[in-house]
Amino acid sequence: MRLQGGMGNTRSELSCSAVSQLRPAASPEEFISLVVSVLFIVSCFITESKAQWTTLADAERQLARAEKMKSDIPQKTAEFLSAARTAVKEAAESSVDDPAGLPVQIYDRAAADLAAEIPELARLIGNPGLDGSIEIQNRRTGETYKLTQASPAADEFPWSYFQKILVASRLRARRGEEAIIVPGLGGSVVGVRRSVPPGLQPPRLEPARGFRIAVTSVVDFEQRDNSAPIEARLHLINPRRRNTVLIDGKRFPLAADFSAPLVSFGRLNELWLGFINMIRGENMRGTPGLLFSEPYDPDRIPVIFVHGLLSSPFIWRRTALALLRDPEIRRRYQFWSFSYATGNPISYSALKLREDLEFAQERYGLRSGVVLVGHSMGGLLSRMQVTNSGRTIWDGVFGRRAQDLYSEIPNNSRVKRALIFQANPRVTRVVFIATPQRGSRLADGGIGGIAIRLIRLPFQLLEEIPEAIVDAMQQKSRRWSVPTSVNGLSPNSPLLLALNRLPIETPHHSIIGDRGRGNTPYSSDGVVGYWSSHIDSAQSEKIVPAGHEAMANPLAVEELHRILLLNLSSGKSRERESSARTHFSFRS
Repeated sequence: MRLQGGMGNTRSELSCSAVSQLRPAASPEEFISLVVSVLFIVSCFITESKAQWTTLADAERQLARAEKMKSDIPQKTAEFLSAARTAVKEAAESSVDDPAGLPVQIYDRAAADLAAEIPELARLIGNPGLDGSIEIQNRRTGETYKLTQASPAADEFPWSYFQKILVASRLRARRGEEAIIVPGLGGSVVGVRRSVPPGLQPPRLEPARGFRIAVTSVVDFEQRDNSAPIEARLHLINPRRRNTVLIDGKRFPLAADFSAPLVSFGRLNELWLGFINMIRGENMRGTPGLLFSEPYDPDRIPVIFVHGLLSSPFIWRRTALALLRDPEIRRRYQFWSFSYATGNPISYSALKLREDLEFAQERYGLRSGVVLVGHSMGGLLSRMQVTNSGRTIWDGVFGRRAQDLYSEIPNNSRVKRALIFQANPRVTRVVFIATPQRGSRLADGGIGGIAIRLIRLPFQLLEEIPEAIVDAMQQKSRRWSVPTSVNGLSPNSPLLLALNRLPIETPHHSIIGDRGRGNTPYSSDGVVGYWSSHIDSAQSEKIVPAGHEAMANPLAVEELHRILLLNLSSGKSRERESSARTHFSFRS
């Protein structure tokens, strides 16, 4: 039995013999013979179907029994192998091509269960054999399996790549989150890869809980003679790079669950997480900075989601899942996020994003560029990646003291780098969603005042402010303190007033909510008015019937999808073609 990638055709034969051609009866004897032949064929079908049902029912019971085992990992693994072997044999011999049929369902479940046990099985047994195999006996049936990993192909992962493997069917999406499942042969799992043991600080760009990768588990079998162990080869396939599998001479579509990696991060109270990350930046929950959801793929363009005030990267999950429904988006893009303490000054958070982008560029090249998608205040951080500031912002913030401070503060000061910067040419496109380009009046009201009093800026940030700046600003105002992000969102903020005098150096688009009132240009999303979110230089502007959390609105997702497809084209003719094509629907 051999497993291969690629395309091909197969034929399935009935196990019962049948007459290939039946001519019209010329006599009663021939007519009776014809009827007997037909009845024989029908009985073969019935007998074969009943036998297959009994065999699969036994395999399903065996699988359910093994899944309930809490310990005895070797025996549990042997049961998974037995169930998978039975099911795949029935699937390969069946004359019905049904990627969701019972044999395939049982096989997929067993293959996923088997993959999930590999890390623990390897730890229990210790070092495998010289050929990388593990020998396991099923004490109930007496079968002996030699479980082996074949030399991984370019579209497969080695077993040792993951420290943990999660079964996709056991992960639960939240309400409104759709699963992106491709039916077919193979167990859908999520591979969890960590560069360091749990509890230790992960390397830069890696989430604290590890990379999450969609994987499809496929196991094939071979037994050269009755006395030898049954050889079982487990393949951990990357479904982004392969979509079919040939097993026992029959071609199957490869199963996949592309939503499982995002769903595997679990459920949490996003509002509470966002609140804590705003008021206690020094002790923010989760890993700060630019975060990859999976290892860098040079063949896919990064889309970096940047959340806003009182928020976290988890707000993008529904948006990302909706976009992943399109195979073209899955093939051409990968999703990253930027996590930060949202109470910190806007310019400081923008500097952190700029530094992480520079680090990613130095390490990986980012040859295809990146797309930034910023919500609310995250849009301002994104705008500061594609703007040449010169001294406009510096002069606007420090006013009459700007020149003296500029001469006194060294160029490597983080304050100087936060306010004086150049556009990043690797950012090829920016999408602003509900972004307060000119601020929000809420920042000047009672809610804004309460938020300012609650925020405690990190000690490290305060230490990085030169004394000359502290002295100069205190001379200007006795009550001066380091401005928080809420101060920076005021329509009177020197940062925003200066930023709006500077052009945006890359193609950009706006998605704006009007709460369904249809009263633009007098509209508002409840937090940001149209007067603030509209910018004349945007290549496109989409008004959607949503409030401030517009990113998950189906029309907003559809527009974001259109923009991402547009970004794939390089010339004006390709852009017109992309705009005119029939769009993938996000309204179902």
